[in-house]
Amino acid sequence: MDFLLVGLSLHWLLKKPSASVVCVLGALLEMLPAADSVCAQQCRCDGKLVYCESQSLGEMPHNLSGVQGLSLRYNSLSELHDDQFTGLLQLTWLYLDHNHIYSVDPNAFRGLRRLKELVLSSNKITQLPNATFRPMPNLRHVHLSYNNLQSLEPDMFHGLRKLQTLHLRSNALKTIPVRIFQDCRSLEFLDVGYNQLQSLARNAFAGLLKLTELHLEHNDLVKVNFAHFPRLLSLRTLYMQWNKVIIVVNSLDWTWNHLEKLDLSGNEIEFIESYAFDVVPNLKILQLDSNRLTSIEQAILDSWKSLSSISLSGNSWECNRNICALATWLSNFKGHHEGSLLCASPVHTQGEEVLDAVHGFHICDDPATGTATESGVTMVAGTDQGVTVIRDASSMYATQDTTGVRTTELISATGVLSHDQQENTIHVHKVITGTMALLFSFLIVVLVLYVSWKCFPAGLRHLRQCFVTQRRKQKQQQTMHQMAAMSTQEYYVDYKPNHIEGALVIINDYGSCSCHQQPARECEV
Repeated sequence: MDFLLVGLSLHWLLKKPSASVVCVLGALLEMLPAADSVCAQQCRCDGKLVYCESQSLGEMPHNLSGVQGLSLRYNSLSELHDDQFTGLLQLTWLYLDHNHIYSVDPNAFRGLRRLKELVLSSNKITQLPNATFRPMPNLRHVHLSYNNLQSLEPDMFHGLRKLQTLHLRSNALKTIPVRIFQDCRSLEFLDVGYNQLQSLARNAFAGLLKLTELHLEHNDLVKVNFAHFPRLLSLRTLYMQWNKVIIVVNSLDWTWNHLEKLDLSGNEIEFIESYAFDVVPNLKILQLDSNRLTSIEQAILDSWKSLSSISLSGNSWECNRNICALATWLSNFKGHHEGSLLCASPVHTQGEEVLDAVHGFHICDDPATGTATESGVTMVAGTDQGVTVIRDASSMYATQDTTGVRTTELISATGVLSHDQQENTIHVHKVITGTMALLFSFLIVVLVLYVSWKCFPAGLRHLRQCFVTQRRKQKQQQTMHQMAAMSTQEYYVDYKPNHIEGALVIINDYGSCSCHQQPARECEV
């Protein structure tokens, strides 16, 4: 019935040609395809949008002229032939993901100049011809993830000046050709994660002036050199987690002002160049968890002034003096600290929080020799020949023998001793205490004698001489008594000092003796 009406209308209009008639004729001609088009079998149509999904289609459906959007997802397409989409001049998006496509002809997309989005992900594509995308200069979004691409042709993305997002995730790419993105000046998102990249060329990202997010995670990169990214002036987020990175360096003098987030977690980082992070002065989020870091230099910490969030857990932190710079920085850090930092060594700190170990064991307060200070500090004297540690509730002794030399250091910690060890410890305490008391008493006696000698120099010496002389006189008197029995002669002793007022007089049974405080005089008998 519709065709009959159109035919009659054309017959009437052809008899009266005019400008208005020509316009009406053009409109009728446009109606013919629409009138003739029927939604393809096994497809669902929504105006000019056609969805032929999950129908196990091995070939392109017919009657697709005039469509603007076509989805052939989850089918069994295996090849895209030359001029596969001829006649679909109005097509703006095309979904071909989740098929079995392994071959794409260089001219498969000829005529699709209006196409803005092409999805070819989750297929079996191993190689794409160099001119694959040239018929589609208006592409904004290209999805090639989850294929088996072995390499990228050097001019594959030539002419795609309007491209905004490019997904190359989960392929088998080993390299990125130099300047392959040179024409992609509008690209903002690039995902090359989950590939097999082992290195990056300095000019690999040349031309990406508007790129803001770059994914390089889950590759085989062994080194991060910020000199590989000088062309990415607008980049804000860089994902490089779960590679095999060992070192982080910067071999170019430049400033990466816009980078705000850097994810380096899950690598094998052991070394960070002292001034590597000076190139990213506005970095806000840094993830370094699950690496092999043992400590971080003060110069690196000084360059982290702009950080608002950091993750450092899962590293091999050595809780010795080298951890002090990081502990101090973390104590003063005002931002968000993700995860917990656990000590990996030495043995007595294993499993402890870094900050708890630093404060609990006073790691940063004690000298490197390990002398005892406050309670709770553990100091162990050790050499290559080993160390013996004795512990009790309040004090312990670490003893070691090295070529006849015995070193004992006081150690304060908690622990449990056997009965014999406790007795030995108490015995040592008693010996030390008794020795100290004896030394103290001896020093007191010496001090008293010294003071007396200095305070009474002449008098004390003369008094001592007087006592000695008196003892001699007593012996002589005894002798005289014995002789008196034999003789009637009597002996008298009469000594009158010249200076009576200053004399010290000693009275005895046989007379008196006066001693003067004059160094040259002695008592006379």
